[in-house]
Amino acid sequence: MADPASTHLLPGLDWLVKLRIGLILASAGILLIRAPGRGALRFALGIFTIEAGTLVTIRGIIAAGGSSWWQYLMPFALVLVPALFIAVVLTRLRWWRRVGFTPVREWRAPHVVIPLLLMLVLPIVGLSGRGLMATTVLVVSLQVGFMLIGVFMEEATYRGVILEALAGFSIFSRVMLSAVLFGLSHVDNLFLPGADELGVLYQVFEAALVGILFAAARLRMKTIWPVMAVHGMYDFMLILAFGHAFPVAPTLPGFAVDSVVNVGLACVGLALLRTRPGGRAATREAA
Repeated sequence: MADPASTHLLPGLDWLVKLRIGLILASAGILLIRAPGRGALRFALGIFTIEAGTLVTIRGIIAAGGSSWWQYLMPFALVLVPALFIAVVLTRLRWWRRVGFTPVREWRAPHVVIPLLLMLVLPIVGLSGRGLMATTVLVVSLQVGFMLIGVFMEEATYRGVILEALAGFSIFSRVMLSAVLFGLSHVDNLFLPGADELGVLYQVFEAALVGILFAAARLRMKTIWPVMAVHGMYDFMLILAFGHAFPVAPTLPGFAVDSVVNVGLACVGLALLRTRPGGRAATREAA
């Protein structure tokens, strides 16, 4: 019989090949990046490419280790390094407040929390049907720590820096571009040992849909905190059910249900951006 690893091209690559691919991508991102005022789209693509390259590079480094402690501890670098990078970018640009790290008194449109909370229906149903996965407190603690850093990294990047960098674009373009890049950011999971390509492509598609609602909510509410909270709760329930938040190959009924729900939530996100007849434009409120 054929080796199962041989049927998965990218997950089965040698760690040095993964490392080189990641370094090439990160270097390309550095060459792309310019100050936001000199090329907003190029800046956004540069940030995305640097992050993607960094994640693939660390995937290669993780694959080089064979011990169990390496496999548990090194993944922190997978999110810690790009999280530190995006924190430095926010600090250098002085954008922390502009991207939504705002005090409660500055929040707007509290009703937008409702569609955000609807995001949690699917993982709640899945968790209730599957039940808690047997694991240890140490493993759960490591996974939760990994997840919290990852949520900050993704939200600060895609609903933060990239969304703000595209402020000169139309509100629709900003939301769609940030959502598409958020979906594509999960492609690095193709380099995860044992990854299922179909599961990763499913994650890319669903993440892009979710990204539309997240970006719209961030702009309407003028804060990033509720989006981060819902994102964290969603991933936490995946950890409780599967022991991790990595992609798994969906069943056809599961894919259909998830897609219908997430398309609906994406449409709700787009509806939040509509101009209100006879009143001030929602786009102006979000700017």
